Amino acid sequence: MGRRSLLRFLAAALLAALPGCLSPTLPLPPPEPPDSISPQAATPGLWIVSGACLEGAIVIVFNERTGAGAVVEDRDRDGRYEVQIEAELCDLAWVAQDLGEDESARTTFVVQDRTPSGLVDPSACK
Repeated sequence: MGRRSLLRFLAAALLAALPGCLSPTLPLPPPEPPDSISPQAATPGLWIVSGACLEGAIVIVFNERTGAGAVVEDRDRDGRYEVQIEAELCDLAWVAQDLGEDESARTTFVVQDRTPSGLVDPSACK
């Protein structure tokens, strides 16, 4: 292979690879709303919030009213998180997840007693 042929081959390979480097990456999807939210009977004002996340994600749960929240990493990589936050019934909160350098958008939810089957009292926050 001549020098000129080699340069053409390398230029063609570079041009073929270039669009892949310039294409945007898809954003990290936000987590679903928590599938379980329950008040702690022994500690009024403390709620346990859990749900699904991406395997290995860092999950943030934040209460808008209190301005405080909790952060947990899915270290066992089972795609689940569980945190405790201070809240009152019907507070507005959000959950988001980070994975590597990517951050998701927020998913908002209302703090109220919920099981994987649904709301315990659907009229509690109306």
